[in-house]
Amino acid sequence: MDPHLSWLAASNLVDRLVDRALDGSPPPPKWPHPPKTAAGTVEITVRHHSTVKVRTPVVLTLQEEGSRTGTAFSLVLGHTARIAVPGGRYFGAAMVVDPARRTLQGIGWSRLTVKPRGTSPCLIPATRPSAPVILQLGLRKPDGTPLFRL
Repeated sequence: MDPHLSWLAASNLVDRLVDRALDGSPPPPKWPHPPKTAAGTVEITVRHHSTVKVRTPVVLTLQEEGSRTGTAFSLVLGHTARIAVPGGRYFGAAMVVDPARRTLQGIGWSRLTVKPRGTSPCLIPATRPSAPVILQLGLRKPDGTPLFRL
């Protein structure tokens, strides 16, 4: 290792240690406060008319109303996902995928309200998507072509 580089690294470390000794330890991080709304449970089931009798994967996205981000979950078509979330209004979207043929078999969405301290059922009906719907939802490659084969 270059002696000048070693000296620079050691000097930087000593400066940080001296600053910390003089200023004290940094303040602890501010963790987010727990939600003011009590947690509830949502039971989400995705239904899709499919003649195939295999375990078909579904990508489920749950997004709080007004938020620009969501959380993705995976489940099997026809099964029910139980998710504990703070009470409030949500938007759920599901994509039914056929991994063997790399195609999008179905897409659906639903708005739901989760009751605090209770269980809220939700059924998302997935229908066969069309190319305009896929492009409108933004499921496209950088060149503008659809992300999935239909």
